[in-house]
Amino acid sequence: MHESLTIVDGLTIALSLIAVVAAGIWGGRSQRQGATNYILAGRTLTLPVFVGSLVATWYGSVLGATEFVINYGIVFLLCFGLPYYVIALMYAQWLAKRIRQSQAVSIPDQIRIVYGDNAARIVAVLMLVITIPASYQLSLALIAQTFTGWSLGLCLLLSSGLAFMYVIKGGLRSDAYANIVQSTIMFAGYGACIAACVVVLGTPFELLSDTPAPLRSIPGQLGWTPIIVWFVIALQTFIDPNFHVRTAAAADAGIARRGIVVSVALWIVFDVLQLLVGLYALSHLGTSHGAQSGIYLGLEILPSLWRGLFLAGIIAAVMSALDGYALVSGTIIGHDLRMTRAGEPSVFAVRMGVFIALVFGGAIAYLIPSVIDLIYNAASIAVPAVLAPLLLSFSRYASYVRSRIVLLVSLPAVASIGTMMLRGSGLIEHVLAEPMLIGILVSCFILLIVLRSHVRNSTA
Repeated sequence: MHESLTIVDGLTIALSLIAVVAAGIWGGRSQRQGATNYILAGRTLTLPVFVGSLVATWYGSVLGATEFVINYGIVFLLCFGLPYYVIALMYAQWLAKRIRQSQAVSIPDQIRIVYGDNAARIVAVLMLVITIPASYQLSLALIAQTFTGWSLGLCLLLSSGLAFMYVIKGGLRSDAYANIVQSTIMFAGYGACIAACVVVLGTPFELLSDTPAPLRSIPGQLGWTPIIVWFVIALQTFIDPNFHVRTAAAADAGIARRGIVVSVALWIVFDVLQLLVGLYALSHLGTSHGAQSGIYLGLEILPSLWRGLFLAGIIAAVMSALDGYALVSGTIIGHDLRMTRAGEPSVFAVRMGVFIALVFGGAIAYLIPSVIDLIYNAASIAVPAVLAPLLLSFSRYASYVRSRIVLLVSLPAVASIGTMMLRGSGLIEHVLAEPMLIGILVSCFILLIVLRSHVRNSTA
């Protein structure tokens, strides 16, 4: 084991992982028969389970969050926080009830029910690209490699195997129960780190006063335009499959709506903890460790056992996103891409989908050990293509665009891809030439044309 960790630290991490796996297996013990029950936990998630699951799966890039804080300071809350809080509350107000009342088990399934198979297949492929958990498999493997010295391939195998071990047992129910333990470890670990930093390095007020002025001002070094772009990026919450499946799995619409509001409150708390960890890391270590600064801060500041708990919190945050995306990827492969009309597919098909997603994600992580840009670009393609059709599918306006749905799904994706290529070649450098923003504008333009044509035909 790494020289900075004691046996007690190692045991703390190991016991935390055992608790997560045990909770997942225990949660899946009473899983009902059928693929729909496997995917949606029988639509029985209570408020505590819903909140614990949604809070945990929302965080997967905690190392990236630390790096952002070190580079840009408190504006982190305006980029990684506020836009997502606003969109999530809109989701609770406008979509939660509609999603819970729908018979669809996933986003592609909702598209199929409303628009047909052709659009659903396109959406399924786009959603699969953004849900393959390669980045989370890689993050977890790199953390393991840091403290063990084992090969990347072995660490990928072990990290993927942990997620597969309990998700495969009971589907979403197993995932949700594991998430409760993971969210508890996350808050406990980060809380312990901040408490130690206060004792050793000073209070948050002293920390802020010592932080360089550009990092404690708004908009700081980032500027307002990128902050506005982050609000556009946050629109991906509307098509986030982890968000959708948990909303659909709530025991009733009221639980889904209240659960999202409670989750936002807990996200605010955890984001403040992440901000403080980043600022303490900057103050104590400087910028040399980049995204791993939070890990090194914990290694230097925390005593044994608490150090292990903090590292377990980082692992839990990444692992919760990994198992959540593994499950929704498996659903797309085993359910949505099959497009079975004569009854639902078997649980075996979805389980095989989870296995395929983890194998494929592990291969990507091994061959391309830096997939952040890939995931971001995939989201920039999927959001413009899926956002409008999904939102309209819960309204009477869906019938207006049904005949043009393939264009509404495909052209925004093509526009986003074209913008990426132009930016990559250097022909477009303006910050507002954001692929996701361009794709959304194309989607809005198509909608205007279709709606205008509908109005003209109806008044003719």
